[in-house]
Amino acid sequence: MQLQNFRLNEQGLMRFLGKLEASVMLAIWDLSTATVQDVVDHIGTGANYKTIMTVMNRLESKNFLQRSKQSRAYVYKPSVTRKELDESLSRQVIDGLLGDFGPKVLVQFIDVVSEADQANLHELLDIIENKLAADEESTQ
Repeated sequence: MQLQNFRLNEQGLMRFLGKLEASVMLAIWDLSTATVQDVVDHIGTGANYKTIMTVMNRLESKNFLQRSKQSRAYVYKPSVTRKELDESLSRQVIDGLLGDFGPKVLVQFIDVVSEADQANLHELLDIIENKLAADEESTQ
């Protein structure tokens, strides 16, 4: 999945997807497989069937969802897990930032992690040490 947009003023999936697209993806992950009506019911009040159908078709064309016909209705399932999508999107963001700003991004990242919680900084150090050790083993 290729990142198209990044909205700094949003949170979670809404940074990458529209609000309704994010709601649909969250519903599909909760339900595993679903029809449009299942998603409408899951989202609840205010969800319009035709709008949800349009969003689900758009998500399918973007390869976020897969669909198959069962009887007279389409059944949708996620193309990726939430974890896979989170990893893919976060990697694209970091690749983009490194490409645009170089090593300065790493300094800012460490500063932000340090300011948020010192325990996170120690966890980051452990991750780096484990990665370095694994890379050394693979080159031997």
